[in-house]
Amino acid sequence: MLFRIIIYLILFYYLFRLIFRYLVPLFITRQVHKMQNKQEKAREDYINQRKKEEGKVTIEYNPRSSNTSGKNDQKGEYVDYEEIK
Repeated sequence: MLFRIIIYLILFYYLFRLIFRYLVPLFITRQVHKMQNKQEKAREDYINQRKKEEGKVTIEYNPRSSNTSGKNDQKGEYVDYEEIK
């Protein structure tokens, strides 16, 4: 009985080593390649989206937030000053 347990432990140990030595690095490299391909595709999509055709005019409107409480942001902010003579 003890001999059988020792054999199973040794077998489990070598199987564990085999898995972590060969299969885990293979799995990790596949996942890295998948993520790289996904990132490259996202980058290409972004570049194609941002690329503008020659001669095409586009106007992008970015609405301002409504928390300005009625101030006119286009003129800048007012700064008090004293004239020094």
